[in-house]
Amino acid sequence: MAYKDLREFVERLESVGELKRIKTPVSPNLEITEVADRFIKSDGPALLFENPTGCDIPVLINAFGSDRRMAMALGVEKIDEIADRIVG
Repeated sequence: MAYKDLREFVERLESVGELKRIKTPVSPNLEITEVADRFIKSDGPALLFENPTGCDIPVLINAFGSDRRMAMALGVEKIDEIADRIVG
């Protein structure tokens, strides 16, 4: 599946339970990295910080942090399919 933009990919992640929205204001100076670190180490979902303090745009972290999300981004069922296309 091809995505027309990042927003469409984020919507897909959310629809399959691979995204957690964080609405609480969080500082991009150390707080976002601390929260992200905890989720990443526990094989958690992608994170969308909707209100980073002092910023006008949301911050997306860990969008490609699992084999499943990488495969989704590449439009395949399994990442190995990409290797097979390159070899074959």
